[in-house]
Amino acid sequence: MNKLFITFILSTILLSVVCIVRSQSQSYKPILLMHGFAISEDCGANTDWDTMLQYIQKNNPDQMAIALDVDNHLKSTKPMFTQINDIYLLITSIIENNSSFANGFHIIAHSQGALLMRSLVEMYGFKVDNFISLAGVHNGVYGVGFTNDYWFGNFTDKELTDLMYSTSMQKEFSVANWWNDPKDNDRYLKENFFLPALNQELAELTPEFKANFIGSIGGSFNAFGSPDDEVVDPWVSELFGYYNENMVMIPINETFSYQQDSYGLKTLDTQGKLKLIQVDGVKHADWLRREDLFNQYILPLISK
Repeated sequence: MNKLFITFILSTILLSVVCIVRSQSQSYKPILLMHGFAISEDCGANTDWDTMLQYIQKNNPDQMAIALDVDNHLKSTKPMFTQINDIYLLITSIIENNSSFANGFHIIAHSQGALLMRSLVEMYGFKVDNFISLAGVHNGVYGVGFTNDYWFGNFTDKELTDLMYSTSMQKEFSVANWWNDPKDNDRYLKENFFLPALNQELAELTPEFKANFIGSIGGSFNAFGSPDDEVVDPWVSELFGYYNENMVMIPINETFSYQQDSYGLKTLDTQGKLKLIQVDGVKHADWLRREDLFNQYILPLISK
């Protein structure tokens, strides 16, 4: 009788341990998703994530995922610092009222949204596990290739640069804040109000940006980009590369921000926390819709 009782007790304990382990393995961290830019009422909004939210629900039904309902559609053209403030207020209200975020969260962000969320992490610091940047414009864009088939029309590179660097555009239009003329770096540093400051390319640095960025990423920063993007020019901006002064594309390790470790990219890389993933054959918006991309690249990062 005693042996039967002991066997029962041991079996109960073992079952309890198995249930606890199983419960913990299925306790995924929440996700915040940030959309990109659009001069349109059809995209550039939290609803851009509807398809991916379905994929998340299908694979991790208990995982909390919130597409940030902020600066949608035409409001996505507001200057970057204004949008950063809007997003910060929304995120802090979400985190403060939800204990699920106590141990950190994942970020999934697309295009301009990736730059916005990276800026937020730099400026304020958050407990981020995995940061997933999809076609992010981290070192900016340049040239008529980005604009002709999109919304601006037939401008020369010089005309676009003059327009983008104008005070009115810098104060009112987000794309102007990430316009980066590689042929005139001095002008970029002087006349772009946003990107040189965030990438810590100015003589006067903000040490908190680097400390926040390095300290916030508990898992890894994962940047995905494709040479077949067809929107971001140069596409290597998605992987923290850019053009040099001769309009030749260069990788991340040849850029100022990486070489000087100005806001922590090189440190993250040294720590094994910076992952740059080139995926051929992916158009700009494919990251939002294609289930094969989600299953192969995104799902493993959010299922931790």
